Amino acid sequence: MLRKKSTILVALLLFIGVGCSSPGSLSSEEITNVAGVVVTEDYERVANAEVHFVDDDLRTTTSEEGTFTLYEVSVGSQNVTINSESHGTFEKNVEIVNEGTRLEIKLD
Repeated sequence: MLRKKSTILVALLLFIGVGCSSPGSLSSEEITNVAGVVVTEDYERVANAEVHFVDDDLRTTTSEEGTFTLYEVSVGSQNVTINSESHGTFEKNVEIVNEGTRLEIKLD
């Protein structure tokens, strides 16, 4: 009887441990997708700028229209660095919310 209970307990603990450590166990509340646009002080769109979400080490480049999209960004406060050949380097702190975030990053 004791051996049967021990076996069931070990199996249950293994089941719980595997479920908690699997890569798919991140909930959708922790990561999201981000779409945005980079603009100047005069609201001109900035093409070909590198957008770097420092905390997640995610990078992308803006399109000719100054837009970008990043996937699987952590929800919460994020440090972002924008590097543009024509406008220099800027650092911003942005707030990423669950269920997608739309950002307008203004270079000032």
